[in-house]
Amino acid sequence: MATGFVFHELYMWHNTWNWAQVFAPGLTIQPGEHAENPETKRRFRNLLEVSGLLDHLVAIRARPASEDELGRAHTREHIARIKAMSAENGGDASTLTPFGKGSFEIAQLAAGGTMAAFDAVIAGKVKNAYALVRPPGHHATADVGMGFCLFANVAVAIHHARAAHRVGRIATVDWDVHHGNGTEEILAGDAHVFMVHSFQSPLYPYSGMEALGDNTCNIPLAPYSDGATLRQRWINEAIPALEAFDPELILISAGFDAHRDDPLAQLKWTEQDYAWRSEEHTSELQSHLNLVC
Repeated sequence: MATGFVFHELYMWHNTWNWAQVFAPGLTIQPGEHAENPETKRRFRNLLEVSGLLDHLVAIRARPASEDELGRAHTREHIARIKAMSAENGGDASTLTPFGKGSFEIAQLAAGGTMAAFDAVIAGKVKNAYALVRPPGHHATADVGMGFCLFANVAVAIHHARAAHRVGRIATVDWDVHHGNGTEEILAGDAHVFMVHSFQSPLYPYSGMEALGDNTCNIPLAPYSDGATLRQRWINEAIPALEAFDPELILISAGFDAHRDDPLAQLKWTEQDYAWRSEEHTSELQSHLNLVC
């Protein structure tokens, strides 16, 4: 069976304004590009095409998440606030999270695209799926957007899988260089979900050292940790925890900013480290469905 792929041009239209990386421009800071801008993900998609890999993927159509579906993970007040700001000229969801007019609808499409990936895997249309969406989601909490994220795409999709498909046990693995605080906060203590988060510490958002619930395995990594450290802790902590939980489905928040060339952090992972980690999921947990997004 093939791998599914979720992408929509509107994801590239999510506007994060002319910031200077993560700093708001002003009289002492020259405007430039926000760190979370469309070009990195547009390049990702285009490289799939020029490499020929896109021809081997099954296109999965994204659809907007409804406000009720968003409401499984977020407060109605948060949803209404982002919607109202988006209808005007955008604003800042909170620290580091500027957005423009129409980003509410694009964020609905990002959460819905993640849900569509779940639907395709669960229905057996594809073996696994990759959802290349914007805006991202793992920092958004139930009542506030933060860290470039408006809505918690992963948490929304997990609630959808349980509500619409009655999936009993779902694991989510977050290997972004920053701790997925929003995902953990929303799903903390949910016995049907198990979370593994690896992240650099200390680093934004300065959380995650102590798990919020028994359903979380947090793996903080010191700055400049390399692939050898990653593999040792993954083998000793993450894989045994996932095997003990025995998930029916796995979702991966696949952040690539732990790479040694990323300017916003100090981990030293290579392409080979990412390939190894992905292979560990398929080899050690091959009896499970694998959903990557």
